[in-house]
Amino acid sequence: MWPWVLLGYAIFVGLLLGAAVFVALFGRDQEHRAAGYRVLKLIWFGVTGPGGAAALVVKLSEIGAW
Repeated sequence: MWPWVLLGYAIFVGLLLGAAVFVALFGRDQEHRAAGYRVLKLIWFGVTGPGGAAALVVKLSEIGAW
């Protein structure tokens, strides 16, 4: 069961990152591109930083992965 949870999480984060990259690169004006880049940084550091790793460990322990 838990591999499906990890796969769903990875797909969801990938879609969020893809949308943020698209806005950061192809936004209509400088303000939209800056906002897209800020969101991209927030998502990236939230997922790969210690907080994201801790949340992943907590969720895996809640579903009984270990």
